[in-house]
Amino acid sequence: MNIIKLNATDSTNTYLAVLAKDGALQDEVVVVTNHQEKGRGQRDAIWQSQSFKSLTFSVFKRLDGVAPQQQFVISMTVSIAIVTYLQKQMATAIQIKWPNDIMAEGKKCGGILIENQLRGTTIKATIIGVGLNVNEEHFKNLPQATSLFLVSGGKFDLELMLLEITSEIFTALNQLNNRTFSETRLRYEQLLFKKGVRSNFKRSDGTEFSGIITGVDPMGRLEMDLPDGKSLKFQNKEIEMVY
Repeated sequence: MNIIKLNATDSTNTYLAVLAKDGALQDEVVVVTNHQEKGRGQRDAIWQSQSFKSLTFSVFKRLDGVAPQQQFVISMTVSIAIVTYLQKQMATAIQIKWPNDIMAEGKKCGGILIENQLRGTTIKATIIGVGLNVNEEHFKNLPQATSLFLVSGGKFDLELMLLEITSEIFTALNQLNNRTFSETRLRYEQLLFKKGVRSNFKRSDGTEFSGIITGVDPMGRLEMDLPDGKSLKFQNKEIEMVY
């Protein structure tokens, strides 16, 4: 594992993408920064982080070849790896909000942005950006945000956590082909936030509705039962949980 440390950068994902385009990347490279000026999240959102209190990093991993229609297994694998690591560090409820937000005691403490690289008809490499709130003590105008410190009461060594959490991610990705999709999906669904609980959602057009999350399908679509008895599947960005 090779770690590149930057004082500041627009985006660690973008930084790695440029290196990958130039063909200068070996396998298992990590880029971490103290200050990310234009961190990106899901739905084109900006990921907010506090310098020297958050972990903001990206990893580059070569893959043996994953079919594009199976790319959600990468997202599930990385999400599970991060939650598994955090569960070892603290006795609190850590879950995954579909598709790959990290939740601690019902509030968001981390996000993942995955950008896969295709060669021919398979995914040959992936860049995974992670933003994790670690030692923050407060959040301004973000009532649904939290940090590992706020839920555990303890401060964490950022450098040690970076080494341990990236090792967990790389180990999981190296074992990607040793697990069946059903095994990965079962573990992912066990960690899924609000699974089996009636919750409120908002469609992209602003209309709201309620439903019960039942799981995810092989394409990564969220499976849900509605009050009228219908079962629907939703793509990422089609709906947003209201909580």
